[in-house]
Amino acid sequence: MAPVLVPITDLAAMREAGIIYPSTVNGFRWLFRKRYERGLEDAFRRVGRRILLDTERYLQLIRTATAPD
Repeated sequence: MAPVLVPITDLAAMREAGIIYPSTVNGFRWLFRKRYERGLEDAFRRVGRRILLDTERYLQLIRTATAPD
């Protein structure tokens, strides 16, 4: 299945995908800038000047990062 890419400025689509944090566009921009440090590089795509988020991959990465050992 093809990834669902959503612009980081479309907060309504993020909520529909089940992403509630971060709650602002600036929060997503910060995550994009820190994506390598946070292990989220697979979740973001850049197409021209647009920053897109693969919602399914983002949720997978967040779940694995916060899962207890």
